[in-house]
Amino acid sequence: MNISELEVKNLHKVANWLYHMNEIDHHYVAWLASDPNEIFEQIWTLTQFKEPLAFVAWEGEEIIGFLGILPFFEQKLCRLLGPFATKEHQAVIESMWDKASVTMQLHFDVVKVACFEANHHLLAFTKRHDFELYNVEKTLAVHRTNFEPSHMESHSITDMQQDDFEAIDKLHPKASYYTTEEMIQLSRQSENQLWGYQLDGEIAGYLYFETILEGHEGEICFVNVDKHEQGSGIGTELIEHALQYAFHALHLDVVTLSVRTQNEQAENLYRHFGFREINTIHAYQKTIEKQKPPVLNIFH
Repeated sequence: MNISELEVKNLHKVANWLYHMNEIDHHYVAWLASDPNEIFEQIWTLTQFKEPLAFVAWEGEEIIGFLGILPFFEQKLCRLLGPFATKEHQAVIESMWDKASVTMQLHFDVVKVACFEANHHLLAFTKRHDFELYNVEKTLAVHRTNFEPSHMESHSITDMQQDDFEAIDKLHPKASYYTTEEMIQLSRQSENQLWGYQLDGEIAGYLYFETILEGHEGEICFVNVDKHEQGSGIGTELIEHALQYAFHALHLDVVTLSVRTQNEQAENLYRHFGFREINTIHAYQKTIEKQKPPVLNIFH
C-alpha cells in the first residue's frame, strides 16, 4: 500500500472512483458532490493549495482509499471527504488520517465528518478518534408525481442579489456549511436560486435551492424565517415556490432536503408537501489537538 498526495494527472480516475463509492450506502460520505464532473472540480480545487488537502491510497495501479480535506479557513474548520477504503479498511483509513492530520493541526481547530449509519468503517473511525455526534438529520425527498401544487401565487417572493447580503446574513445560521457570501455566489450559477420573502419592505425569510443533477434532482439547501415571523406561513410559501420552480420550470424528477430529527414542526411541514424520509445522516465533529512545541533545554 502506498499513500500519496492527489495529483492532477489522476483526477479523472479518482473522481470516477469516488462517484461509484458514494453511490453505495455503506461507503456514503456527506459533502461530496454527486456528479462525476462536479466531483472532479471539487477535488481539483483541493490540489490548488500549498498544503496537501487530498490523499489517495494505492495498491499498484488500483485505488483502495481516499481522504480529502474540504477547508473553511475563515471559520478554522474543515469537513472530511472520506475516509473511503475498499480493503484493509482500518489500516488504509489510519494511514491516510496520519497524513491528513499534519495539515489539519496547522490550519484548523475543528474537523467534521458525516455519513449514513450503514457506513460502519467510518463510524468505527469516529469512535477510535473520539469524535462526538453533534447532529442527526433525516434526508427527505418528494417526487414530481407526488407534488400537488396549491396554485397560490405570492407577490412577496423575489430574487436575492448581492445588495441583500446584510438582510440574508441576519437570518443565515452562522454554523452552516455555506457562508452567506458563498451561498450568494453559488446562487448565480445556472439553475440555482436564492429567493427572499419581503414583508413591509424587509426580508423576513429566504430559501436557497440548488440543482444537483440537471434534469433529475434538486435540493432545498436552506430555508430560514425571521424568528418573529415563524408560523406565519412564510416558509410554506417559499417551499411551494421552490417546488413549482423545480418541477415545472426545470422539469426535475425529485427534490430533497434535510431536517434535524428533533425538528418535528419543520418535518411535519415538509411532509405536507409530500416529502418522505429516504435516509438519515449522522454528523460528527472533533476538536483538533494541537501538538505542543518541544521544550528546549537551554542549560548544559
